[in-house]
Amino acid sequence: MSRRDELVADVMAVLNDYQGALETGTREDMQAHVHLPVAYITEDDVQMRERYPFDPQKLRELMGFHHSESKYEVMHVDETKAHVLITATRMREDDSHIEYIEAFYILQKRDGVWKIAAFSGIRTAA
Repeated sequence: MSRRDELVADVMAVLNDYQGALETGTREDMQAHVHLPVAYITEDDVQMRERYPFDPQKLRELMGFHHSESKYEVMHVDETKAHVLITATRMREDDSHIEYIEAFYILQKRDGVWKIAAFSGIRTAA
């Protein structure tokens, strides 16, 4: 296995755990996956947040969100930073589609720990 493959595997482990937290966890579970402050790029501005910006429990309640089909593509990675393109479909328990997500995440390895440092996404209705 190449060094790049090892780094990608480390980044993917974080993202897979993050996905699990989105589907079943709390805001605190999500926050455990980000470096604070985390940069959140919205439609209007760039925000530096001291707390994870979404509550996944509310997302599940309001939208009927149950699970996602997600594809992660690690575009670039080195020893301390990774750029990841994410495409996902959020779905209800019956597999009906709610919305599509296209996102870009930047992960950093600080003090030996990979976490999300910045992210931006675009959501469109299914």
